[in-house]
Amino acid sequence: MNWERVWLLATRLGVVACVGIASLVAAGKLDDAVAIFDFRADLYAAATYRERTYPASPWVAGSARVMEDARLWMPEDAAYRVIHGPDYTPAASSGFEHHFLLGLLLPRAQTQSESSRWVFCYGCSQLSLGERYEVLSDSGNGFVFARRRS
Repeated sequence: MNWERVWLLATRLGVVACVGIASLVAAGKLDDAVAIFDFRADLYAAATYRERTYPASPWVAGSARVMEDARLWMPEDAAYRVIHGPDYTPAASSGFEHHFLLGLLLPRAQTQSESSRWVFCYGCSQLSLGERYEVLSDSGNGFVFARRRS
């Protein structure tokens, strides 16, 4: 008897058996794996346009209504400035406001120029912005979108 051939046959049968068992287990768990994605798809489908565009996340500071108003009011070739008012707290805004607005408001440009007509202010109100600005949208919790009066 050739032990080398027996060993080779046993090894091949072992590999086939392992692949078969793994396939059966995977097929049995496929329903659970697909259910996870199906659940997420159902949540996403149930969300409104605003909820999908502006995620409710601790990393995104601001208000979906204010950001949508800004996209509708501001021309695409406009430049805007992000400022912090007297009630600004970095913990409340997560510090990522500049970066989120950069992507969301493309092709609009973010600037540091005080002559910018459009302003986002964290920790502001109409009173703190003064008469120089007209508040176009207010979140009610200190995040405002305003336009400098001409």
